[in-house]
Amino acid sequence: MLRCSTCQARFSERKGTPLYGTRLSAQTVTAVLAHVAEGAGTRKTARLVGVHRDTVTRYIRQTGHQAQQLHDELVALSPPDQRTPAR
Repeated sequence: MLRCSTCQARFSERKGTPLYGTRLSAQTVTAVLAHVAEGAGTRKTARLVGVHRDTVTRYIRQTGHQAQQLHDELVALSPPDQRTPAR
């Protein structure tokens, strides 16, 4: 948690990341997502990292949702494709 020196409001530097609201360490979450990115299944990832399979599923969904939001934002701001259509 961080605190604003001006207004004294508290906020989390993890907000907007897959680590927001987690109880696992950043290293464990990174390991879960790395195994999933390499193609390991949910149960295999759970065994390798030492977490419950529902935890793996929750992080997959949460990270996928955040990736979708980022993609939508970046695509909306990207310049239009300048390629000319083939004839």
